[in-house]
Amino acid sequence: MRRPIRLAVLECDHPLPQTAAKYGGRFGGVFKALLGQSAKTLNRPDIVDPEAGLDISEYDVVKGDEFPALEDIDAVLISGSSACASFPLCSDCFFARN
Repeated sequence: MRRPIRLAVLECDHPLPQTAAKYGGRFGGVFKALLGQSAKTLNRPDIVDPEAGLDISEYDVVKGDEFPALEDIDAVLISGSSACASFPLCSDCFFARN
C-alpha cells in the first residue's frame, strides 16, 4: 500500500455561508470532498487509495496559521481569495504583499 499524499491547503479566504455550511466551514472541506471524489472516480488504488490515500491538512492564512514544514507535505493547494478577484491587478493579494 502506498503512503498517503500529504496535501496542505492554504486557505486565503473564507467560503460563502452556503458553501461553509455544506463543507464544514472551511475551504479545506471543499477540497477534501472534491479530491476524495476524484480519487474514487479515478479508480486507481495503485496511484491513490480513495479511502486512505489523501492526508489533507488545512492552514487558515487569514487568521495567521503557520505554514507547514516542507518536509511534512508533498503538495500545496492555495485557495483563491476575494482580494485577488481582479487578478492580475492583485495589489491587495496576500502573496503580492509578501
